[in-house]
Amino acid sequence: MGRIDRKVAIVTGGAQGLGEAAVKRLTEEGAQVILSDANSETGAATASKLDAKYYEHDVRNEDQWEALVTDTLDTFGRLDILVNNAGIFTSCPVDETSLEEFRHVIDINLTGCFLGCKHGVRAMKKNPGGAGGSIINLSSVTGLRGQIGGAAYTSSKGGVRLLTKTVAIENAAHQIRCNSIHPGTIITPMLQGLLDAAGDQGPAIKAQMESQLPLGRTGEARDVGDMVLFLASSESCYITGAEMVVDGGMTVGLPF
Repeated sequence: MGRIDRKVAIVTGGAQGLGEAAVKRLTEEGAQVILSDANSETGAATASKLDAKYYEHDVRNEDQWEALVTDTLDTFGRLDILVNNAGIFTSCPVDETSLEEFRHVIDINLTGCFLGCKHGVRAMKKNPGGAGGSIINLSSVTGLRGQIGGAAYTSSKGGVRLLTKTVAIENAAHQIRCNSIHPGTIITPMLQGLLDAAGDQGPAIKAQMESQLPLGRTGEARDVGDMVLFLASSESCYITGAEMVVDGGMTVGLPF
């Protein structure tokens, strides 16, 4: 038996990277997973590969959230796990960041997470057999500290951190848990693309990053997927409102 047999989960931004890793670990351990993503081609392919159900979805759109949750309940009868993973990364000094760019990042990373929490809580309160569930919000180590060029991104991820705590305390009596995950330097298609774009300098850049991590290596998407699985399972049943840092010791300090 899997650790989350017969549980029903939604994972946003599940087409690749951390979202794909979350879908993979949840399906491996017995969950029925709805993979939502705005990229229909990649999302459908990933869902087929991982035995999940694909749903085209823009997390900024409340009507689409309502449709996604309604379809999930109509198909599976309940919602046990929601992983708010969809997000984008930008880097720009605050005095060069346009209002349009700032709002775009906030809309996807924070507003999308808010809408997920809102409609996820509503569904979980109606679960057959009684209210309950686990909401897992993907923040970042930059949700705990500042970062050069992070005016929009860190604002969004810091907002996710505190939104998580509010959802946790509001819904504890309903046995709906809500926790945030704060990844550090994780090798995803986005980061690998940046390293590849650096050409011959890519390996040196990666080595420099790893030299500043106490555990001496960059993380893998599965490292975050494993944390998602833990928070989705009954193994974390007494954990809510927590900040789960998956960063190889990055926020502890430099290894020298």
